[in-house]
Amino acid sequence: MSVTGVVLAGGRGTRLAPLTDRTSKQLLPVGGRALIERVIGKLVQAGVEDVLLVIDERHASQFMGLLEDGGGTDLRSLAYVWQPARGSGLPSAIRQVRHHLTGDKFLVACGDVLFEDGIKEAVDAFRVQESGARIITVRTPDTAGYSPLRIAGDRVLGIGDKDRELHTEGHIDLGYYLYHSEVFDLIDGLGPSDRGETEIWDLNRIYVSRRDMRCSIISGWWADVGESIETYRSVDGRYADAGV
Repeated sequence: MSVTGVVLAGGRGTRLAPLTDRTSKQLLPVGGRALIERVIGKLVQAGVEDVLLVIDERHASQFMGLLEDGGGTDLRSLAYVWQPARGSGLPSAIRQVRHHLTGDKFLVACGDVLFEDGIKEAVDAFRVQESGARIITVRTPDTAGYSPLRIAGDRVLGIGDKDRELHTEGHIDLGYYLYHSEVFDLIDGLGPSDRGETEIWDLNRIYVSRRDMRCSIISGWWADVGESIETYRSVDGRYADAGV
């Protein structure tokens, strides 16, 4: 069962300014390779052969100049999907690929997240998952600023609200989501949040309410590379020291 990769690579990357004044954060080098190449590499390792890269016009020529048709990435195919330069939330970005998918199952990857562990087991589990969605999770000593998850086995029972003041150990999602094509109808029914965007946790809570959201837990280090310049430099140094 084929799983298409959908990599979200829009966004302004303002937290990495001035490094992103003239380029996308996904094009910044991480240990000598562009961040987007490392993200795609994770998908290839998981058995994903086809990728839709969601970008906007600001740095489109730079992405195409680097990746071309994907021939240097071990993918079978790489295609580019446009989104508005001013995004309106992750679900709205995901909706852009609706008419470009050739199969029912796909993996959404936020293009600024890197991690040590592989996700092949998660992708393989979703290949045989007949309904619902699956998210990839990690356990962290401090969930402050993230949406904490309540899980039992491989089932997600609840998704909490982000609270920067609540410091507790628990599970959070990694920014990698696996969906069937039915998700587009659910996205169509989402309204904007108080900040005027569709929210990924609102989408995922629909599956939780149906008891149809499963999770795969990975271990090892992970990083939201776009979080800050300090985080970016730390991850860059980690890869450089490893020589990979």
